[in-house]
Amino acid sequence: MSHRFPRAPFSPAVADLILVRHKIMKRNLTLPLILIALASQQLTAEKPKSVAQSSPEGLVSNLYKLDEKNQSPFSQTKDHGLVTKYFSAPLAQLIWKDAVTSKGEVGALDADPLYDAQDFDIKKFSLRKSKSEKDSAEVIASFENVGHKTEITFSLVLTKTGWKISDIKYADGRHLVGLLGGK
Repeated sequence: MSHRFPRAPFSPAVADLILVRHKIMKRNLTLPLILIALASQQLTAEKPKSVAQSSPEGLVSNLYKLDEKNQSPFSQTKDHGLVTKYFSAPLAQLIWKDAVTSKGEVGALDADPLYDAQDFDIKKFSLRKSKSEKDSAEVIASFENVGHKTEITFSLVLTKTGWKISDIKYADGRHLVGLLGGK
């Protein structure tokens, strides 16, 4: 008893043609798929900047928002990354050193560096960029504190990880780097 297999629905010539077309389609899809894979790998390899780091004003604004929530990076000693998120390496080191060596007591800073005051009742707060270049900028915080108009100037630099504050200048000529560095 012999078994007969059903006859193929296509002639050998048609089957060969289908196989050739399949190989061509497979080859034509391979390159776009490789390009898509490479593009998505590149996108995930680049670390996206947060909004705070994408603009000088955004960074300074976010720093003030943290201060309002009592999460300021200035006097805390638990998260060095919080300090380096907002400040350039040299200033971050000075801030961290002051916070660690003061051990919860008053260190080199005897006032809140964002308001240049110990007590405050802030009104009419605003931020504006006063200077902007390719890799540096200045942002001015203006506000009234207990009826006294104040302006504080933030100097920023563009780093590989985004904008960072490199110094804070006060109306009377003092600046944060000098205060923390003993100058």
